[in-house]
Amino acid sequence: MKATSEEVQTRVKKLFEDGNIAHFIGYETGSDCLRVTPCFLKSGQAASRLVWNPLCANNLSKYLLDFKNVEGKVGIIVKGCDSRSVVELLKENQIDRDKVFIVGVPCSGIVDREKLLEVLGVSPGDVVTVEDDGDAFLVTLKEGKQRVDKEKVLRGECLVCKYPTPLVYDVLLGEAISSLPWVGDDYSLIKEQEALSSEEKALHWNRELSQCIRCYACRNVCPVCTCPECIFDKKAPRWLSKANNVSENLVYHLIRAFHVAGRCVDCGECERACPMNIPLRSLNKKVEKELLELFDYTAGIDVEQQPPLTTYQLGDLDEFL
Repeated sequence: MKATSEEVQTRVKKLFEDGNIAHFIGYETGSDCLRVTPCFLKSGQAASRLVWNPLCANNLSKYLLDFKNVEGKVGIIVKGCDSRSVVELLKENQIDRDKVFIVGVPCSGIVDREKLLEVLGVSPGDVVTVEDDGDAFLVTLKEGKQRVDKEKVLRGECLVCKYPTPLVYDVLLGEAISSLPWVGDDYSLIKEQEALSSEEKALHWNRELSQCIRCYACRNVCPVCTCPECIFDKKAPRWLSKANNVSENLVYHLIRAFHVAGRCVDCGECERACPMNIPLRSLNKKVEKELLELFDYTAGIDVEQQPPLTTYQLGDLDEFL
């Protein structure tokens, strides 16, 4: 049985009533029926605002950093990918496990809004609800209902998700999902780029990064970008100028890719937040693939396993010395 909005509301209300939490981070309906936005509660009386549906894309773990110093325990709802971010935050002592109550919800895929509108050939205002219906999404329109195959409208990260059930939680709503039928090659996204020559790769990324407006949305939404002061905001030493050009944009994105190496869980938030639709997941997936091949390491799986770039072992590769 899948978790429902009503089940989430009931459980969260009881958590407040029992004194288990003083705050809760969840989802609520956004500006239209195809948007869901983060929701912050201070009491169970407002639990009726909470929703859980295939539009809940946000990785809410980022907001735990804003609740580090509040009184009482903070509750949060997490999907599989979100829970992996929580694991990374725990590894880095960014959050205190004893001050967080995790409500896990198995997830069988999140809708890509733009894909859905394209497949249906409708505008956002025509959509009333989107519900999980097994191997398809049941979309209620103002004029009737339609079933849409999931694979056609899922977000890119959902197509390769191997952890649909949260890996860390205090309570799990709905039945655990062991695997998803459509999940294929983790790195199919980057195979075409890997086949390019160095010159072709440079042309590709110069073209993509020339669109970057350096709004820093990718950094701000990333759950593992946790530095109190980002190096790109420092005045001394200044790592990056304010000039908006391909060279400076390349420096920014490469430094950020290395910064999240071994910590990125492919939640897709950076790409989702990018107003210029730059394919940032493909950059991070390449780094993820290299770490897997070099160190047999996957981020967000085991709280006790430290990222390879933050530890040193005598057997580590040292060809660069």
